[in-house]
Amino acid sequence: MSGAPNVSPAARKRVWAAVERLGFEPNRLARSLRSGSTMGIGIVVPDVAIGFFARALKGAQELLEASGYHALVANTDRDAARETEALRTLRAHQVDGLILATSGGYQDIGVPAVFFDDVPSAPGAGAVALCNAEGVATLVEHLVNAHGLSRLAYVGPPATPSRGVAPFTHRVGRERLDGFRAAVGRAGLALPPEYVRTSDPACTAEEAAAAARELLALPERPQGIIAGADTLAMGVLDAARGMGLDVPGDVALVSFDEPAYAHLIDPPMTSLDRHDGQLGRRAAEMLLAALADGGASLDEPDVERVPLELRVRRSCGCTPS
Repeated sequence: MSGAPNVSPAARKRVWAAVERLGFEPNRLARSLRSGSTMGIGIVVPDVAIGFFARALKGAQELLEASGYHALVANTDRDAARETEALRTLRAHQVDGLILATSGGYQDIGVPAVFFDDVPSAPGAGAVALCNAEGVATLVEHLVNAHGLSRLAYVGPPATPSRGVAPFTHRVGRERLDGFRAAVGRAGLALPPEYVRTSDPACTAEEAAAAARELLALPERPQGIIAGADTLAMGVLDAARGMGLDVPGDVALVSFDEPAYAHLIDPPMTSLDRHDGQLGRRAAEMLLAALADGGASLDEPDVERVPLELRVRRSCGCTPS
């Protein structure tokens, strides 16, 4: 049943016939005691309902299962304490490794760990992340060069960790905000302080809508808004509609993340294709390589970056064919 090569085809056929007749299932606990491996991988995500994390998780899980591992998934709701508790539970299940998008509650449980999305600031952990600063810069450059906009605002995810959370990672929100500021500066544009809004860790559409209403009520409202996440983009769009404003006629809108069915939204959303599944698969590949060499490949890891591609649609003012 383990696929050992020194079994004749006839014997293998008889064994599998008996397995099917008896409904036999291997005892994973007994097998793990013998092999020293549970063949289990913990995957920790902040919010499994968000498309980005769901697609990355699916990409990782497909590769792990193809390699004989099973995934134990923990959802933390972006709560550091829940993340810490989830890691304790995974340690009790004796997982062989971890893939996680941390919300600040990471603790070393003695197994190789690969991070995705956020980038670890501590040595001894592998990471796969998006090109956050470059991606935001692409959006800024498009609004400036293709549409001639000069008043650009930003509504993004949190740029600093929550109170009581150790600054273990270089936050995704910080990279995107810094990328926005740098790109606006390179374009020679003014950036009033009130044009920059970041959310708390919940990163909800409701928060974005509230921020957008304030932005769009300014005496000199922005000509374009860059949303640092798809949930925030939908909140901005909802606020603009509620105020009777047209997107993109009154304000252009672009999103860092590509919303689900972005081409069906009215107007279709200009956004970045992040290759979410590729990010999850690469994190799984990195972890499997670490498990194969006893974790040595994570001793001095490089952060791998997944590139992003601009998908132009009508929300920015383009009329793509």
